[in-house]
Order: sequence, then structure tokens, then C-alpha cells
Amino acid sequence: MMRLQWYRPAVRCGVMAAGVAAFTLSAPTPAPAEEKGVAPPTVPPGVTLVEVVRELNASAAQLLWVRLGDADGGTLLFRADGEPGEVRCVDECAAEFPPLLAPADAGPFTDWSPVRRPDGRLQWAYQSHPLHTWSLEEEPGEVATNVGLAETANMKLAERAASAGALLPPPEWRVARFEPSRSIEVPAGIEARLVLSAQAVVLTDFEGFTLYVRDGDVAHDDETCSGRGCKLDWLPVPAPALALDVGQFSVVTRKDGSRQWTHRGRPLYRYRGDLLPGDAHGRGVQEHWSMAVLTENFRPPRVAVTALEGYGDALSVDGMTLYTGSAFEKYWGGRNLRGSFKNAYDRGKRLGGDACADAECLTMWRPFHAAADARSTGFWEVFTRRDGSRQWAYKGYAVYTYAGDEAPGQNRGQATYAFATLDGSPDEIERAVWLAELGGAYGGAGVYWNVAKP
Repeated sequence: MMRLQWYRPAVRCGVMAAGVAAFTLSAPTPAPAEEKGVAPPTVPPGVTLVEVVRELNASAAQLLWVRLGDADGGTLLFRADGEPGEVRCVDECAAEFPPLLAPADAGPFTDWSPVRRPDGRLQWAYQSHPLHTWSLEEEPGEVATNVGLAETANMKLAERAASAGALLPPPEWRVARFEPSRSIEVPAGIEARLVLSAQAVVLTDFEGFTLYVRDGDVAHDDETCSGRGCKLDWLPVPAPALALDVGQFSVVTRKDGSRQWTHRGRPLYRYRGDLLPGDAHGRGVQEHWSMAVLTENFRPPRVAVTALEGYGDALSVDGMTLYTGSAFEKYWGGRNLRGSFKNAYDRGKRLGGDACADAECLTMWRPFHAAADARSTGFWEVFTRRDGSRQWAYKGYAVYTYAGDEAPGQNRGQATYAFATLDGSPDEIERAVWLAELGGAYGGAGVYWNVAKP
């Protein structure tokens, strides 16, 4: 599990005329952790990542883009006018658009830099844009969702359209989207992508296949991957005959005369066992091989990605499969293939820890509790349950283990239906109506349990 830490500044903060603060980038220098081969974090602690989707009529939601959020998942915005790094929102503006504050000892890393405000406090900037929340947003993420719906207004079979009068940011403000590829110079055919099975931002080829490096493998020395077994499993990433060095990427000529891309002097490979874009089956398959990771996503302690036979990758804690519960929805097609069961973030937030709240349910579904000092970061958030305990949630949905799983790797709780009926107590009837309204499935109500997929 990656440990989040601060990196000391490679930039200097200063105050410009009229009390406007800015930062100036110096020549890039490796962060201490990077020098030791440890990837820096994808986002600072307290900053979340949220998938913005458009729900379609009775089929899988359409992923539009990934955005940045505050600790509660609220939409983060930046001003598109002005110079990069300028703190232009102060006084009355800052009252409406509060700044996303950074700790006093925060330093820059990857796309993140602290800028100093006129009052002396530090504020996070992403790709040189100081970030803000919006006081008018009532439901976490509604502004970003409205923007996504407005951008895709012509999408057919949309279940929910952008409504008239929906809260949209002023013209000079933009939703802060998570776009790591915008800040890294890559050669044609190589990209920087968020690969969820890798729980990281990694280098991929143009098709989206994860790229790998080997410990100790350096340019002009391909002996480390020239044997028969290596050639069968690890495929060198070819460089065109006329390719030139680009940024931190360079070309090495192998002993057979072919040309291969390298990153920071380390040759890049694909793994033959990755069958689909987004696969990361090469992680841990052989000693000394690792993914070409640029930044590592936050995960709670002891959480890992586990391959479940027949279901693909799933999240686990201490090897035990993790699950999420969601309200019944209108849904055609399978739910078990990767990417085929993607629920809207806001539905999970409204459900909170109430997918399983009564004593009988809790005998089988056990909340994955968060420590008292745990902070929402990346795709992971901390929910407070009705009993005051704290529970981890992934992509907006509270996470549980299943009592029926007796050993690591089992997933007996997969595709379990907990029906809510209208012939019980007043509380049971109220819950059934609430779940039906939440899921929009008025032909029935209840909770569907699914393995927590990355």
C-alpha cells in the first residue's frame, strides 16, 4: 500500500502586484520518493477522484470523464481567465468560491503545486490552476454532473437529461477534470492513462495496453529481456525507424537491430497475458517486473486488487473480497463483465451506509471500517454510518465484506439480491419506497450486491 507523503518544493511562491499570488516553476527535479523508485501519489490527501457518468435508459451508464473533488466529493472548479498560477479569486469571490486549502507544509509533486494566497494560506493548484469549491452546490458533484449532461445533450436513450435551470458554473469557471496526459510529453503511440486495475496512472500504448519495465533493465543492455521465456511473455514496445527522443522518452537499439522505446532510460514492454485494454495481469507475475507507473492511487491499508476467476479484477482487503450494495435499477444485459455495471456516483452517496443498516443484514454484510484519522482520498471516501462508525466507500458506494466468504479469493456474495417488500412494518415499507425512488425501479425494490470492481 502506498503511503502518502509531501514532497519539498521545487517551486517558489511569491506575491505579485495588487496582492495576487503566483508560483514560478523551476527545472523539474525528482521527488525524494521517486529517486527511490516509489511513485508519487496521484492526488494529495483529502482530494477525491470521481467518475462523471451519463445514465442511459436501462443499460450501463456512459463514462464521460473523471473529475477532481474535495473530501466530500464536491465539484472542484478553476478560473479559466488570467495567467497560470494566479490567485484571482479573493474577498467576495472567495466567499462564493472557497479555495481548496493545502497544509502549511505542502510542497509540489507531479501536477500539484501549492500557491500562496494574499492572506498567507496555501491553496492547491492542479496543472497550474488554483482550485475552488462552490458554495451554491447543494449535492456533492451536482455541478460537474450538470456540465456532463449539458455537453452530451444529444446522446440517445439518456435516462436523465440536463434540466432547465440546472446549476452550471459561470462562463469564466471550469470543472477541474483529471487529465494526467495533458502535462506529460509522450511520443506518438504512447499515452499516460488512469488504469483502474493498476490503481495508478501508468504508461500505455496507443491501444490502451499497460506498459511494463524490469528492475535493472537499462538502455543499451537488453540482456535482461532477451531469453526465450522473456521474449514469449514480454513484448518490446517498438519505436519507428525515424523516431527521435521526446521528453523523458528515448530510443534504444536492441541486439537484433530493432528499436525500442525507453522511459527514463528503462526499456518499455507489453505483457502477452494482457488481453484487453486496461488489463494489468503482468503485475507481480514475475519477479523484478513492474508496471510503468507514473503516479499511484491511494488505497486504504491492506487493500489490493485480486483476480477472481470468471469475474475479473476485484478489490479485496487481506485477500477477502470486497462488495458494494446498490439500489435496484432498470438494467438490461450482464452485470459481471468489466465496465458493464457502473453506477452513478450520486446514487451511492444518497444510499450512504444504508445498503445494510439493520442487525440481521449486518450479520452477513460487514462494513469495511475506516480508522479515526482516515481521510477521503482518490476514489476512496469515508462515510459516517448511523451508529457513528466510519466506513470506507469506493466510487461513492460503501464497501463491505461477506460473512459467507470463508477464505481469500471466494466471492459467494456476488449477485446477491436483498428484496424490500411492502407487506412489513411501517419502517420496512418506508425503506422499500425509498429504495424504489433511489433506483428508479418501481417494479421492485431492494439492494443488489456486487463485487467491488476497480
